[in-house]
Amino acid sequence: MVFANIKLLLYFIIGFILLLIVLLFKDIKYKKINFSNFLSIYKLNLKTGNFYWVVDFLKLIGIILLIIAALRPQEIKKETKEKIKGIDIIIALDVSGSMQADDLNPNRLESAKDVCKRFINGLTSDRVGLVVFAGKSFTQCPLTIDYHIVKNFIDQINFQTVRIDGTAVGDAILNAINRLENSKASKVVILTTDGVSNTGFSPVEAAKMAAYKEIKIYTIGIGKKGGAPMMTIDRFGRKVQVYDRWTGKPLKWEEPDEKTLTYIADITGGKYFRATDEKSLKEIYDLIAKMEKQEIDIKTYNRYEDKFYIFLLWGFIFLSIAISLEIFKFTRIII
Repeated sequence: MVFANIKLLLYFIIGFILLLIVLLFKDIKYKKINFSNFLSIYKLNLKTGNFYWVVDFLKLIGIILLIIAALRPQEIKKETKEKIKGIDIIIALDVSGSMQADDLNPNRLESAKDVCKRFINGLTSDRVGLVVFAGKSFTQCPLTIDYHIVKNFIDQINFQTVRIDGTAVGDAILNAINRLENSKASKVVILTTDGVSNTGFSPVEAAKMAAYKEIKIYTIGIGKKGGAPMMTIDRFGRKVQVYDRWTGKPLKWEEPDEKTLTYIADITGGKYFRATDEKSLKEIYDLIAKMEKQEIDIKTYNRYEDKFYIFLLWGFIFLSIAISLEIFKFTRIII
């Protein structure tokens, strides 16, 4: 049993003491005849007169019960404390134009989205958030344990989610840091990109900041070795190779900057992976899920249940009985 308004107890104690002093002073100063009418004075019965204190006793009990009700007693139905494994994870996903390369089926972005959703399906006690980036970066979904909402946000991602093209890896890391720095759990970023950082904040400097804040970054370079052919749709709806207008050579999407991504992973305590197809990408996410598990303490409290109404009810009952007895049985006449 706990009291929600326990701070009021001191004031009630002071008031109760003052009330007792006043009652005692009145009892000493005045003599009281405890009968309902004057005729009873002539029929003085000492045995009956000795019960006048019952009224005061009932009043006292009633007041005490009302004071307890005012303190708002509550019952904690149940308190549990358990240890579970959990981490805070930010998934940082590249949505730049190069992610439309079809060396992964149907393209790099859709394949990454599908693997991310399957990865989230395997989570149980971890919080997860989503950061997307191209030429700029922003938070698509903050940290949450509502996995259904996160997967809905992933479904909404497309090449128009970030309208400024480019690859701002450093900005994505900074965005993830902002979401994780106040977390008390183990902090992890899973960054998936297929290109070279060419705009925004330096990814190396951002990684140093993450390392200082004890945020581990796993980096994933996505795309086949040697780069994927750059394709387009012609006016007949056919997928055709794109050629350089000056040299006539077929164009390819660039490969991930493995040197920088490896360095980012190393200085933050993470690891770099290369995903060349859908299977390897899924295996990488599965491996990360197995590597990152940590025990944390979680306290769970069930709701509080108010019990003040019981004391309130009985307080009024006792006061009502006391007042009724005083009116009809023990009327006091001060002489």
